[in-house]
Amino acid sequence: MNNKNIFLKIWNNPNFKSYSGLILVIIIVSAFINFRSENFLTPTNILNVLRQISVYGILACGMSFAMITAGIDLTVGSVAGVCGAIVTKLVVEISIPLFPAIVLGLIAGAFIGFISGFLISKTGISPFIMTLGMQISLRGIAYLVCNGKPIGNLPYNMLFLGLGDIFGIPVPIFFLIAVFIIVGVILSKTSFGRSVYAVGGNYQAAHHSGINSKKIIVLCYMISGILAALAGIILSARNASAQPTAGNTFETEAIAACAMGGVSFNGGKGAVIGIFFGTLLMGIINNGMNLMYISSYWQLVVKGLIIVLAVIYSIYNSKKK
Repeated sequence: MNNKNIFLKIWNNPNFKSYSGLILVIIIVSAFINFRSENFLTPTNILNVLRQISVYGILACGMSFAMITAGIDLTVGSVAGVCGAIVTKLVVEISIPLFPAIVLGLIAGAFIGFISGFLISKTGISPFIMTLGMQISLRGIAYLVCNGKPIGNLPYNMLFLGLGDIFGIPVPIFFLIAVFIIVGVILSKTSFGRSVYAVGGNYQAAHHSGINSKKIIVLCYMISGILAALAGIILSARNASAQPTAGNTFETEAIAACAMGGVSFNGGKGAVIGIFFGTLLMGIINNGMNLMYISSYWQLVVKGLIIVLAVIYSIYNSKKK
């Protein structure tokens, strides 16, 4: 009886209901993949999935700040590539210690985010157009930093960030968990987080209520830039090199994870738990298609369809609510 009451309490919880459909999809997709490949639900592969989604998850957390303010940040993949290349170049070619190099890389990400946020808030330019232009320019800068070729010979302490493990758990997973916890606290427990939702829900109302809406937008894009830089550093360490193409198209994965996780394109809605489930579903699908030896070309087709369906569902769900 007690177990039944606990089950009913969980089932009737509004937060659970919001993500019950997504959780059900994750269960069904996982069961199907496990039926086709017995290696899917092994502990080793589960850790591998979590390691694979670490970069996407961190990018999605940054993307969520832009999307909750009714914007979008198409620069995250390019920022990851540029900042990963900057840190790697500083460590390998200029012999700067790892920690100061990482700090400089995060500052570079924050500065890029500041430029996007400042111009969006001051000029009223569409976030899509602004970040699209920045995305193209930053990809060119990534090639310039790398001189058009990968930068290798990373020291052990940097490789450890992407390839190491602690008690058998890959290090990138710890970064992923830490980012989700910090972002969750910021969005749900701080006045800044409430301001982010207010600006995305109704920009003018937030402004008239005393919130500095322009400042909030700038800070959101700076946070997105910082998290993209962190993801780029982890990506370079995981690949054992900084490549000018690193992070290419990763913004689509981040957008899809946010959309499937319930972050509204109209702004004002979204939660970290949903972003996590959305990221996990993307990781499961990617991993499952690899295990089933599905062609990389078909994988692109499937992921594109998933993004479209996720956006349609997000729009439908927002109208329904």
